[in-house]
Amino acid sequence: MTDDMLAAGRKNADGAGATNVDLRKGIIEELPVEDNSVDWLISDCVINLSPQKDKVFAEIARVLKPGGRFSISDIVAEDLPEKIRELAVTYLACIGGAISEPECRGGLEGAGLTDIKVTDHFVYSASALADMVASDFDNLSADAEEIWAANNNAVVKVASVRISGNKPR
Repeated sequence: MTDDMLAAGRKNADGAGATNVDLRKGIIEELPVEDNSVDWLISDCVINLSPQKDKVFAEIARVLKPGGRFSISDIVAEDLPEKIRELAVTYLACIGGAISEPECRGGLEGAGLTDIKVTDHFVYSASALADMVASDFDNLSADAEEIWAANNNAVVKVASVRISGNKPR
């Protein structure tokens, strides 16, 4: 998405000796690749930042070749109160824009993707959530702190998941 991110990606690819890596500048809602041209799509904690998740899921389906695979690691959240979603710090920490795991699966399925599997699922504790928003956590309201603490009681579930699947042949 940025020149700095592309430079870091190129440095990592070069350092790994990878010769089959193609880095392009773009946004996830409008991937700069042709239809049916990608063998394997990976995404690491980006979808939660998009306000147009259905467009993201449609883009994944559009660019994958028939039989192509995807692997997504992202943050999902269930029962997250709107007042927490609206905090800039939670959005920037990849929490505020997260959808639930069922919504994510439904979006992928709705885009025509199949064989969807959740292979990893890690629920964050209240202290881990506090660490995710780091020093700005001290600036959250008492209500917000109470909601984070409720995560330990399964009132709010924020988790990191890995979801994979493919585009039908």
